[in-house]
Amino acid sequence: SSSSSSSSSSSSSAAEPAPSSWNCEKCGNQHTEFRFLCSNCGAVMPADYRGVGHYEILGLEPRFVVNPVEVDKAYKDLQRKLHPDRHAQADDRQKELVDIHAARVNQAVSVLRSPLLRAGFWMEMNGLRVLEEDQRMGDAATMMEVMDVNEEIEDAKTEDDIQGLVKTNLAKMADIEKQLESCFKEKDWETARRHLERLQMLTRIQERLDSWSGPQ
Repeated sequence: SSSSSSSSSSSSSAAEPAPSSWNCEKCGNQHTEFRFLCSNCGAVMPADYRGVGHYEILGLEPRFVVNPVEVDKAYKDLQRKLHPDRHAQADDRQKELVDIHAARVNQAVSVLRSPLLRAGFWMEMNGLRVLEEDQRMGDAATMMEVMDVNEEIEDAKTEDDIQGLVKTNLAKMADIEKQLESCFKEKDWETARRHLERLQMLTRIQERLDSWSGPQ
């Protein structure tokens, strides 16, 4: 999907070595870590994301289990910094950089908010290809589980029926997130890959549940 491919492109730039410094195009001030705005003159910094992953973009500690409140707070802070109104008097180059940075922040947030994309990114950071279009589900038990839930969705008559399935599905997804956390700590990539496959299926079920609009 586009979201998994876009997370791949950003993880590839994150995997590149960081530059020795990030230099302001306006005043020439050198920064030893990535910033959106120059600490000296406040100008918008160049969009050089080498060595900068989703966590660094949002200024968060890189750990698999994230606090959604922290992600949202970092997002709101950066939205304020990069709001077009704040840069209304800037030149065209600066306005272009604001747009590029805002898109990069949105991408980081969408990956870190999604357990599936976050797990995929975590594995890519450790050199493993996951969430590729050509990968096929190998676990028969998960395939049966998905078929059963899809039947329940088709049989659902009321919003209450759907909400019951949503509750169960979200609990399964939270459980997998916990299991993935321990896999990542132990660097058990093979088990993590199986959990990720199941999480991918549950995420698709969740999308189907979220878009339910009444009995068929």
